[in-house]
Amino acid sequence: MRGLVMFVLPDGRPTEVSEPSARLICDRLWDLGIMAGAATAATRISEVLHMHPAFRPDVTFNRREVTPLIQAAQAHPPTWAILLEDADFSAFSAAQRRRLHQVSEELIETLGPDRDQYKVRALIADIERLGDKLRVAV
Repeated sequence: MRGLVMFVLPDGRPTEVSEPSARLICDRLWDLGIMAGAATAATRISEVLHMHPAFRPDVTFNRREVTPLIQAAQAHPPTWAILLEDADFSAFSAAQRRRLHQVSEELIETLGPDRDQYKVRALIADIERLGDKLRVAV
C-alpha cells in the first residue's frame, strides 16, 4: 500500500507529498550532509516512510529544518514526462509518436531492474503514463 506523507512547516502550513517524492527529498537531505537541519529532517521523513501508510503521523519540521527541506525539494523538479502530460500528440507525426513510444518503453526497461528502484519509481510511473498516452495516439 502506498500513500501520501503530510509535511507540516513550523507555521502550521501542511502539504501532501507522494511517497516517492518524499523518498527523493529524504535522499537529497542526506546528500546535504552537515547543513544545519538536514540530517534531522531526513531522519523524520525516513522514520515515517518506514511506517505503514495507515498509521503515519504528520512530519512536522522545525525552523532549522525548513531551509534544507526546501532546498532538497527543489532539487527534484517535475520530470519531462509530467511536462508532456497535456501535450497534443496529434501535432506530432506518426513516426515521431512511434519513436517517443519506443523510447519510453526502452526507458522503462532500463530503469525497471535498477537496484535503487524506489528512487526512480516516480519517474517510471511518469514514463508509463506517457507511454499509455502515446500508445493511444499511435
